[in-house]
Amino acid sequence: MDMIGNAVRSIVVLCMATCLSVGARAQTRAGTPIVNTAGLTYETGGETRALQSNTVTMLVAERLDVRLVRESDGPVALDGTVAAIPFILTNADNGREAFVVTASLATGGRTPLLAIDSDGDGQYDATRDAEVVEGTTPVLEPGATLRLFALVADGSASDALVVTARATTGSGTAGRAFDGQGDGGGDAVVGPTGAAASVTVPLRTAGADPVLVKTQSVADAAGGARRGSVITYTLEARFPGGARDAVIADRIPAGTTFVPGSLRVDNAVLTDAADADSGRFDGEGVAVALGDVGAASIHVVEFKTQIQ
Repeated sequence: MDMIGNAVRSIVVLCMATCLSVGARAQTRAGTPIVNTAGLTYETGGETRALQSNTVTMLVAERLDVRLVRESDGPVALDGTVAAIPFILTNADNGREAFVVTASLATGGRTPLLAIDSDGDGQYDATRDAEVVEGTTPVLEPGATLRLFALVADGSASDALVVTARATTGSGTAGRAFDGQGDGGGDAVVGPTGAAASVTVPLRTAGADPVLVKTQSVADAAGGARRGSVITYTLEARFPGGARDAVIADRIPAGTTFVPGSLRVDNAVLTDAADADSGRFDGEGVAVALGDVGAASIHVVEFKTQIQ
């Protein structure tokens, strides 16, 4: 019997521990009153008596947190029409909260508009998807999400869209308190996200992708391509919309050898070694690092090989 009783007690204790663990993960809503009254029993004059303490009440504070993510990756190509770039905003904590959302271009220019994806289909429709009024979202329940569009009409390859969201109650360093401004009249406290989030989206001009054109010519006194003939390769890179970290590379063709000292960029001689200049020959091919390239620029790389 004792063994059965002990087993039952063990199961009860285990169940209580498990239930408490699960309950501890649940998030109590902001503004929920935590009410507690204590009791006292005692004996006097041979009688057992009971009384209660005064009741104390505390409101659960509202914690302010937000998440903002983009629904796709990579740069957005602008073709002169309005580009609708989708985002998802999440009220990431325990209170009802609205958020101030702003959009801007990193280099200035026309301020992008923001709209709410009213039907959640991910497709912008000007007849259904209303603009965000005065930059403030509707109030969101804890954990609720809101799909948004940033509407960008113009920009350049060197530009970027910046979208930022902040809790209307306040934001700042985690732990910052706003007395009496939480749900139900309780306090509001900034959570670990700082109650603010930001996403940057690179932009480029549609049809402005770089183009690389390769040509060759043969220098041989007798004419034609034969053993000992020198081939000059010319690589012309055009950047209508600019680019970042551009590198032109080419392997030495089979049946030929690289002519030392023949590597050039924009008519400037480059060394073959990997040193301070932008070019190098590694035994198998040549490479020239152009770095960040401005819009409407052209760069020409040239090198020679000899037919074996």
